[in-house]
Amino acid sequence: MRFLKILFLVYLFLTLIVPTRLLADELDIQMAKSRAEQSANNDVSKACWFGAGLTIIGAGIAMMWPSSSLDPAEFAGKSPEYIRTYTDAYKSRAKKIQTMYSYMGCGLTLTMGACAIATIRLNEGCNDWTDENCLPQSCYSSSEEESSCLTGDDCGSGDDGSSCGSGSGG
Repeated sequence: MRFLKILFLVYLFLTLIVPTRLLADELDIQMAKSRAEQSANNDVSKACWFGAGLTIIGAGIAMMWPSSSLDPAEFAGKSPEYIRTYTDAYKSRAKKIQTMYSYMGCGLTLTMGACAIATIRLNEGCNDWTDENCLPQSCYSSSEEESSCLTGDDCGSGDDGSSCGSGSGG
């Protein structure tokens, strides 16, 4: 009978203590991930990586080079599993932030470049601003009466509300 009591106590110990210990380990791992991600958010310079992305080359550098280092004080008295989890989560989050902000800078550079190229291509045939394709339609007129609009500086400021200054007698 005494053997059964001991067996029951061992069984009770294993069923109650071991799962709570495993839960505590899992909670410790989740805490390590959370702290690591928070530290990475605070440590990585977002403006720096956005600026690096503006150079287009910075986007590639962001994927390879970790910019910030871990705080050793965070590991005082922690288990090896905690340290490994913290390190992996920190590096992963830092790399994700660096890459995201450098891609945003790179995207801005490429967008501005595309807009500049499109503007150049659209105005490629504009050698003379009096050309019909280069001048806004409201200021261009083929009639003789309003031809002074093309050379005068009163385009768009007519007294009668017209787009050419013909209402002012010119």
